[in-house]
Amino acid sequence: MKPKTIKQKKGPGGNLGLARLGIILWLVILAWSPGLFARSVQGEANKEETRWYSIRLGEETVGYVKETGSRLQQAGRWYWKSVTESKIVLRRLGQKVEMRVSYEHLETDEGLLKKITAEQLLAGSRVRTEIEVEEDRAKIKNLTGNQVFSREIPSSGRLLGPVGIGKLTNDKLKRPGDKVEYRTILAELAQVISGERTLVGEEVVDCGRNKMTARKVIDRISQIETTRQVWLDMEGNEVKAVEPSPFGDIVTCLSSEQEVMEAMAASRGQEQFFQSSLIRSNVRLPQARGLDRLVVRLKHSQPELGWPDLANEYQKILENSGEVKVVELKRVPLRSSPDGQLSAEEKKPYLEANTYIDINDPEIKRIASEVAGREKNVFQKALKLRDWVSRNLAFDAGFVFAPASEVMKAKKATCAGYAALLAALLRAAGIPSRYLMGIVYANGIWGGHAWVEAWLEGRWVPLDAALPSPGAADPARIAIARSSLAEGPGGSLVAAQKFFGSVSVEVLEFSLKGRTVKINQNQPLYEVKDNRYWNPGLQLGLRAPDGFTFAELDGVWPDRTLLALKGPDGQVVRLFQEGWFPSENLEKYLLERLKKEVNGGRQIQLRVWGKKRPALVSAEKSALAILNGTDLFLLVASGKNSEKLLAGVAAALENRLIAD
Repeated sequence: MKPKTIKQKKGPGGNLGLARLGIILWLVILAWSPGLFARSVQGEANKEETRWYSIRLGEETVGYVKETGSRLQQAGRWYWKSVTESKIVLRRLGQKVEMRVSYEHLETDEGLLKKITAEQLLAGSRVRTEIEVEEDRAKIKNLTGNQVFSREIPSSGRLLGPVGIGKLTNDKLKRPGDKVEYRTILAELAQVISGERTLVGEEVVDCGRNKMTARKVIDRISQIETTRQVWLDMEGNEVKAVEPSPFGDIVTCLSSEQEVMEAMAASRGQEQFFQSSLIRSNVRLPQARGLDRLVVRLKHSQPELGWPDLANEYQKILENSGEVKVVELKRVPLRSSPDGQLSAEEKKPYLEANTYIDINDPEIKRIASEVAGREKNVFQKALKLRDWVSRNLAFDAGFVFAPASEVMKAKKATCAGYAALLAALLRAAGIPSRYLMGIVYANGIWGGHAWVEAWLEGRWVPLDAALPSPGAADPARIAIARSSLAEGPGGSLVAAQKFFGSVSVEVLEFSLKGRTVKINQNQPLYEVKDNRYWNPGLQLGLRAPDGFTFAELDGVWPDRTLLALKGPDGQVVRLFQEGWFPSENLEKYLLERLKKEVNGGRQIQLRVWGKKRPALVSAEKSALAILNGTDLFLLVASGKNSEKLLAGVAAALENRLIAD
């Protein structure tokens, strides 16, 4: 029998916070935060009213939330059904990044949660989560492609849905200072969470349509350690909300479909939101992928958020004073005495398939067998799988997060996808693996990143396919969360929420090939004096040819430019810094890289820093590749007599950290 539906009179203001929480938590992967909110529970009517909300970052509208609600009668009992659809569109590295999250909550007429259905579309396919709440447990089912993964969590006590939380809010928050506590299930974390709401008072809110008097409420969720400000109308519907994110405050305001769509169409999609989440380094690190050790000072601008657990086998806390931590980071040797052993039960979650590490995919099994099946040495087996991922995937900023099987099919991903696929291949080859989230150094910045750890002969060894090193992953990174991903990435994102956008990084010293360099606190990133450029971090210098001036000296990732020289007749010379790549044929790789700069040039060799280096030259453009340890420098000269100009600048290029 088809359920009877009676449409709700007042607009559904209830699970707007849930929808935004899903979006913000996923924003952490690109670089987070939440709540649910009150739904009006007025009587039945014949007309359904849909509410639209704009999502703004700064002055720009970047997304929307659409909410509808209805009452259903099933087997003689009434239920509330809330449906929320949300979307955010940003730009990152010139590409559109689109994230969609939808929710459906079903709860009793009294507001007790019965079922949640959530879907995330962050790449090419949807990931669906279904949660059914029973008296003492919640049954969780994750569906992706044709695979289903099921588990249970305990859920004793009263768990409320959006309507239930709204009713509780309206019933209990009467005077400023009144508080109320609630418990519910958050789909992204797939766990029971506790919240507390406090009524601040009444304020006039202006969302651009009209002004109205609203009640301001502070909502705190303990498991996520976040606080959001919310304004409710007199019927309990959400009007406005402000909450933090790595890119600044996210503001949600009551709007209309037309206003939201017009604002999004006019959005410029600026990249500053992502740039604001990057941490400028106080030093340009030489051969970052080849470093042996670093010591960094971390300073938390919001220590009340707490710190994620940073201490592990290769991250040692040297100083800890609340808002400041000094951490020593070391490279893990591939061959060394084991730290310990894991039992079969302890290894189990790191060998099993789950929603995102779906190792039962036939193609993942095939590649794992072909690449590493005959290799006996477990270290080499892991490195071969890492190298395969590095060589066969392309970076795509719009491919936010997806199961490993989808990454395998698309052959593109962000670092999150590189890590998911490598973790899956390792497990398919019988090697326990876990997913890491943290920050990494790259070309002058520290930014959010994902990589993996593999259990290799008695210790966890970090491996990175997106920013590879010749062996284990380098120590120019800080791990802040580890997970099997059996429960999804939500737990890691919550840990990241305590870190991203709130912590600064200062390099105090680094070690490279037995040499330790201490960083002077007042040391500049670079200096130009008497027409000579000097970079104290890279220990690299260059004197400009007569008539040339330095330019473009402040580029950081994703800009590869270290410096540029502008000549009197329009000539331009640029020096790019890139990283090491696990190429099967180094000479061929360098030549192909040069061909991307020079079309149809003549191949020659130039002696730089004591070695012959490959170059492609032509009348108007010439390029030179200089591999120094794990740094690849590309020197590109454009304009008349480019070959002669290239040779002259290359001869003047100096480096005091020349690798063997």
